[in-house]
Amino acid sequence: MNTPPHPSELREAERYGARDVAAFVERSRHARERARRLSRFYARYPARLGTLHQLAAASIALTRSAAMSEAYHRIGDTLMPVSSQQVPRSEAWERYVRSHDEARPQDYREECWLQAHLEDMEKVRAQGLLALFAEERAAHADDPGWALLEEHMAVTLGTRVADRQALSGELALETALASTLWEVLRRQIRTGMMIVRTYVGRAAAATLFGGPRAPDGLPSDRALVAQLVHNTARLGVLGRTWRIGVRRRARGAERIGEAWSLVPNLRAVLGDEVDQLHPQVYRLFDRMSDFRMTARVHLEPYLGFPAVARVATILLGQGMYESHLEDVDARFRLFRRDDGSLHFVREFWCADEIRVFDSDFVVRQADGEATLVEVFQELGVGARMCTEILDDGGLSMTVVGLWIRGFARSPGPFRVRFTTRPLPDGRLHVLGVMDLAPRGALERFWTTRVLRLPERLGYIEYWASAEATS
Repeated sequence: MNTPPHPSELREAERYGARDVAAFVERSRHARERARRLSRFYARYPARLGTLHQLAAASIALTRSAAMSEAYHRIGDTLMPVSSQQVPRSEAWERYVRSHDEARPQDYREECWLQAHLEDMEKVRAQGLLALFAEERAAHADDPGWALLEEHMAVTLGTRVADRQALSGELALETALASTLWEVLRRQIRTGMMIVRTYVGRAAAATLFGGPRAPDGLPSDRALVAQLVHNTARLGVLGRTWRIGVRRRARGAERIGEAWSLVPNLRAVLGDEVDQLHPQVYRLFDRMSDFRMTARVHLEPYLGFPAVARVATILLGQGMYESHLEDVDARFRLFRRDDGSLHFVREFWCADEIRVFDSDFVVRQADGEATLVEVFQELGVGARMCTEILDDGGLSMTVVGLWIRGFARSPGPFRVRFTTRPLPDGRLHVLGVMDLAPRGALERFWTTRVLRLPERLGYIEYWASAEATS
């Protein structure tokens, strides 16, 4: 980087009409170094969305966008996840690296990546770099070469209309990305794929004729083309993040750094009896984000077939069916929709997969009294709960009725019950059981004699530990 400019670099700067040749060459070298740094970083800490990051860095280096524009150069530096020594540049990027080191599921790693990248995007805005580019563009209003830079800026930053909503918790991070990708696609269609055509032309020229001689250790133009081609071929991996974003579009808002609370719903049903809850049980339902969770599920051998196991866990209102796993890390998250309903998400980190099951908690009038109802929208099912305070300050929630597509039904020969109890060591034990409870001779004969179902079909256990709060 500190070597004197090669004559080919100087000729290129003159060909681009650079007013400050030395600065052009220096910024061009930095752009190449950033592309190399990203390639090494994502080789060690891969991310689906890192494909876009590397694609942008390689294209900016190849088209000399950062060499021409000081704003591009500074934006490129701001959006780097690590320093030149491969040290994470923010707490959010440290969390992303840690998610790899701790072998967290990939979808969680992608969530960490999005959080870190969107925070960097906010830094770009806060530092006034967009205004700086606008000034540079105005100074080169008659230069057609700057039209590409303006279009690239519009695509990468002008389409990111939902970033701040995502950072504030109003939208899922993946939903913000899905919106951005859709806006990028629409803009490319409107402009006749201007950026794509330009990049393909520059890549073809670099492949055929090469480019200026890059200092040792920095990627040449042909190496940048190879990076472009490799990451373009991998764009299909973004499909899963897109689908997650679309699916989470209507889940509601999550309070960042705070928490929504289920206590008002419980108070609407139980009244002042809520105050009889054990302090830790009360805290769990008031601030679920304060707790670290582990879980395990047990299904009777009769339910060992995967398809049957999935049905059983749905009946339990959970998402994990891997009964062979012990102490699975879990996360409870609560979101609030515009209509006031609370959207409850249970995530189970099963090896490299996140099992997710979500539902809505609402209070409805049933038989003339307020009743807590858990609604599974995708299934079209609502579970009416009988909610009771236990002698030890715990909470019991038992399914006593169902609404299926709006029609009232009994739970049939099954009883699903959840209890949350305090333990002597300060933890909480949440137990969800699905028992056989036939309500008549015919049901008893069919379930016990014909199907030979066991009395307890399965259960899921959680252990919740409160994290220290500052």
